[in-house]
Amino acid sequence: MKILLVKPRPDAVQFGLAPFFQTEPLGLEYIATELRQRGHWVRTADLRFDRRAFRKILSRERPALVGIACLHVLDAPATLRLADEAVAFDPGIFVLVGGHAASAYPQALSGSSSIAAICLGEGERTLPALAETLERGGAIADVPSLLVRTGDGNYRPTGSPQPVLDLATVHPPDRSQVARYQRNYCCLNYMPVWTLETTRGCPHRCKFCSVWQFHRGSLRFHDPGNVLSDFNSVGGNVFVIDDIFWADAERSEELARALLKSRPKNWILVQTRVDLVAANPGLLERWRPMAKRFDIFFGFESPDRSGLDRLNKGTDITETVEAIRVARCFGYGVTGNFIIDPDSDESDFECLWNFLHNHYLDRVGFTILTPLPGTHYFEQVKSRLLVFDWDQYDLHHLLWRPHLPKERFFELYCETWRRSVLNLSGRKGLWKWLRSVNPLHAPRLARILFRTQRLMDPMAYRAECRIPSAEDGM
Repeated sequence: MKILLVKPRPDAVQFGLAPFFQTEPLGLEYIATELRQRGHWVRTADLRFDRRAFRKILSRERPALVGIACLHVLDAPATLRLADEAVAFDPGIFVLVGGHAASAYPQALSGSSSIAAICLGEGERTLPALAETLERGGAIADVPSLLVRTGDGNYRPTGSPQPVLDLATVHPPDRSQVARYQRNYCCLNYMPVWTLETTRGCPHRCKFCSVWQFHRGSLRFHDPGNVLSDFNSVGGNVFVIDDIFWADAERSEELARALLKSRPKNWILVQTRVDLVAANPGLLERWRPMAKRFDIFFGFESPDRSGLDRLNKGTDITETVEAIRVARCFGYGVTGNFIIDPDSDESDFECLWNFLHNHYLDRVGFTILTPLPGTHYFEQVKSRLLVFDWDQYDLHHLLWRPHLPKERFFELYCETWRRSVLNLSGRKGLWKWLRSVNPLHAPRLARILFRTQRLMDPMAYRAECRIPSAEDGM
């Protein structure tokens, strides 16, 4: 069967670090492998970097099935448009939408007459089953883990969701179709970057996070041999997208023994929790030789215990401080993110600034607490939300009226960003940034850095804010 897998380009990503994190569509690459294993013809288009019009891609590939990845609710408007374009080009095309956001909150795609079905959960098992069913003219209702569009425009499930996927049965990703985009993939100032996965899921229950709900609280591991094969196949800059790296000490030791046989990378970035690092210094020592430069991205979230408790983070601020110490002791770069609650007052900002200063944290980002659609938190605060435009759910817009006047909130939020390394008028100017990259990549890095200066402009946030001022009423 001829299948086209599509990574859409979000319509609006004006704020945040999105320009610094443009990574390959790894989920589609895993699905492509499973489809090819079963003899299907597969092409992948990353529309963030493909200059061709979508209609031209359809005309060239002539797919019978188009699978669109809607990973974040920000992708929903573009996903709807692409589905319409595909069906307008050929009414016989079967349009399937999958990905994290589509599965968690299919309501964001409701009303579309072009989307034939939505994939619930991971697609490595569902897409091959769907392709086989379509190819032999079988009943779509027999394919599990789908929402199928009915005649009245609603969706009905095809049956009980399947058990979580056993990653030991999943083959390494097929990167052949995205090789032409590889030079565009970047993380921070590293270009090009390859993306790697060793685990999926998270057993923790952070209030703001949708990962544990999507993966049903599971934590699963890829086969070490497959990880080793993939590690050896990628280039020198690697972003490991596991939600919590080093989650299982015994498993991490086993994987380290396998990967240490390989040639070290130039740079590796992993994401993890402070409690794991604080409790496993020996594990960090073992992993450090894997790369010349090795960075850790922490979900710091809050600079004090009460803030961590409110977010249901399950960590203590003493573990944050210890994790920073342990990481630096073994030569890791420390970066991460803090969440700014709209209910913060001026003393909360002062507390954060003091924490940043005392622990020399300037390579960090700041996001506004956002209830992502499909999470329990979204349902809990839904009555309080004043904005339901999905373009505003990028973790950098206000969705309800803040405790402070919104003008003052934005002033303090921007002042927080000014204390980061992204402030070109601060501790790291443009030329210092440009010296850290290949001269061929300098123009792109300069464009990214100039774009991020919006993070420090209160007027830019106020111009896009949909929250009325208190004096305007509701």
